[in-house]
Amino acid sequence: MSLSYLRSVMVGESKAYGFTIAFWGSGIILVDFLGMPGLTEALLFGFGAVMGFGLLAIFAFRGNLMEESPTNLLVFSSVHYLSALFPVAVSYLIVQYVASTAAAFFLAGMNVSVFYNLLMVVEKMFADKGIAIERKIESFF
Repeated sequence: MSLSYLRSVMVGESKAYGFTIAFWGSGIILVDFLGMPGLTEALLFGFGAVMGFGLLAIFAFRGNLMEESPTNLLVFSSVHYLSALFPVAVSYLIVQYVASTAAAFFLAGMNVSVFYNLLMVVEKMFADKGIAIERKIESFF
């Protein structure tokens, strides 16, 4: 695992407090008006957020989707299909199988931090492999 990349992810997260508040605040409004969601609704809410980010990335990068620079993550690894949605599913399992409310809140919070950050590294590794394969194909032709 690349500790320098993990550190950069954590520094980047420090800028995301506003998004986190908007996301959680919107979720609370949905729960208040529509009731408690099940796993499907929770994953759809997360998938909607991921897709919104992906659409913005396509607009912002305008065809430079695979361009890599030291300060710019690849779009695929920054959309966070795995790291954003997997912790939601794990949180669902936690609330289903952990009897203590206090323990469930603690474990769900820990789950989000641990899995989000570790899966960010996995997404980056997949993106790097894709770039390496693309470069090999280009050099072949």
